[in-house]
Amino acid sequence: MRSLLPIYRLSSLHVALPRTLLLLALPGLLAAPITMARVAQADIRISEADMTRAGIIVTPALATLEASAVMGNGARFPGTVVAPASALHLVSSELGGVVQQVHTATLQQVRAGTPVVTLFSQPYVALQGDYVQKATQAQLAVDKLARDNSLFQDGIIARARLDDSRAQAAMATLAADERRLALHRTGLSTAQIRAIARGGSLSPLLIVRSPVSGSILELPVQPGQQIDAGVAIAKLNRAGPLWVELQASRQHPLLKIGDHLQVPTCSQLRVIAISPVVNGSSQSLQIRAEQLDRDPCLKVNAYVEARLVAPQRDAGSVAVPEAALVQRGTEQFVFVRTAGGFRVVGVQRRAAAGGGMVWVHGALTAGDAVASRGLVALKGAWSGLGNAEVAAAGAR
Repeated sequence: MRSLLPIYRLSSLHVALPRTLLLLALPGLLAAPITMARVAQADIRISEADMTRAGIIVTPALATLEASAVMGNGARFPGTVVAPASALHLVSSELGGVVQQVHTATLQQVRAGTPVVTLFSQPYVALQGDYVQKATQAQLAVDKLARDNSLFQDGIIARARLDDSRAQAAMATLAADERRLALHRTGLSTAQIRAIARGGSLSPLLIVRSPVSGSILELPVQPGQQIDAGVAIAKLNRAGPLWVELQASRQHPLLKIGDHLQVPTCSQLRVIAISPVVNGSSQSLQIRAEQLDRDPCLKVNAYVEARLVAPQRDAGSVAVPEAALVQRGTEQFVFVRTAGGFRVVGVQRRAAAGGGMVWVHGALTAGDAVASRGLVALKGAWSGLGNAEVAAAGAR
């Protein structure tokens, strides 16, 4: 027969059981007010006076966006075309010499390997001669190593002599390779270097070539000029998209990184950087935009004006201010104005529309007034922290 629990154990179990059930049900009870609040506060009542006190401002949802409407009176952004820092290349010579001939001119388009200038260089002749000497010594050292290795295999010489020959061959080969690489940096091909090593004639004429394809921006040399090693001979702008440094004043909050701009009858640009610092003298903000195509209509140092491109509408969506979106978990909502207050409407963000606007899809139609500022009072009322009137009073 099973023993009965003592009375005091029964009493304890009676007390503990409801407590255990309460702990198990606690997560659901905590989550319930949030869900209920969402349903109960789906329609938020607030008067015009409380809206004013809470600083609530509404903006109509738009079916289309015009560039002039977004920018306000069709404002333009003046700017100057510049070459990206990564697109600038300096042409210099490994060795010094006197300019014998200039093969190109400023603004000329050149390809990689195109001759820029020809120098008469005595160090160039000395480098070629030094390479011939080092290459010959390296070949002799390699041949000696082969003979000593054969003699060692026959037991005629000691290992110490073989090791010494091996070290001499390695050092001679290293010295020849160093001179070969120096000649290669001057612009000589592998075939030309081999021809010199086989006894080809030495030349004092050093041809300096363009390292990349592009256009020559500066060429501050002339025949008869003495050029030192490493001194810039020309400045090249590598072929590729250009940058436009734009200036914006009161319109700068309407631009964001990724927005597209249009230079009239020319290229489209994409905003890639916005300065966090305002110019102290002009109170303007610097904006950097990158050319999206390679249309040659843009020229370095040219003055241009650009306008914001009206973004295309996403099918079935309307544009609302990005500041109007309210995030709750993984979902987004907006507050839509009604006769007695606001209605909470779930939306899905589609894409950026430019100028601080975004395309959203949901139970919205063009013309619906969406709260874009003063959302604190509405968020508080929606979250069950009180009604909008109380939140508005707290915001005063």
